Amino acid sequence: MKIFIIFALIIISNVFPGNFAGGVAIIGQIPKGEFKEEGVPAGFGFDLYGLWYPVKELGIGLNLGGTQYGSSKRQIPFNYFSDLVTVTEKTTNNLGYAHAMFRIRPFHKNIRPYFEGLLGAKFLTTDTELLNNNCTDNEFTEEYDDCEIASSNNAWDNTFSYGVGTGIEITIVSLDEKNNDFSEGILSFFINARYLMGNEATYLKEGSITFSNPEDGPVQTTFNPSKSKTDVLQISIGLHFDFD
Repeated sequence: MKIFIIFALIIISNVFPGNFAGGVAIIGQIPKGEFKEEGVPAGFGFDLYGLWYPVKELGIGLNLGGTQYGSSKRQIPFNYFSDLVTVTEKTTNNLGYAHAMFRIRPFHKNIRPYFEGLLGAKFLTTDTELLNNNCTDNEFTEEYDDCEIASSNNAWDNTFSYGVGTGIEITIVSLDEKNNDFSEGILSFFINARYLMGNEATYLKEGSITFSNPEDGPVQTTFNPSKSKTDVLQISIGLHFDFD
């Protein structure tokens, strides 16, 4: 995804005048308000964005990302008739998002504070997969999970999302070594904080899924979903690249 965004920005930069930028970050996500009161834990994930600056002070673009806010595992028999062979049942809870964004960056020195606004949607999903215990997933060369036997989506919902953020970019290296011209391209380190508000959504979290006793017959699964607003505070660190 990071390569795709950078490649798209390079193509667009040859069509539209202005400065282009992109970034990738690791994020920590802290539930707030009703979301926190429901017992949703902190999450971790990745964030990507691309921006077009028609003027150096104002950028508009797209922001994508997602976090995992809990998971659980258990060993279960491979079939109903024997417990000599087991597989891993893994359930994960995820929050993804997509936002249109604008960024105001009033200064263009080596240290550049900025402010941003975001408008889009959050997507809350819970998925379960069965995994072979005796295999190795070659995730760097294969697009699919070598250890996955089967998978299913347990819950899915989306909701309106909007928020504000602030951050600071610190130049690591300029591509124009002669005069450090901002328009020639700069690689920067950045720290960012966002408060993303979200309307109500129905979702599962750790502990929302319960199972009947196998000794009573075929296992019956019970879902106990939560419903609340989905406000979160995000803290991110990453790399930002400007190019003309």
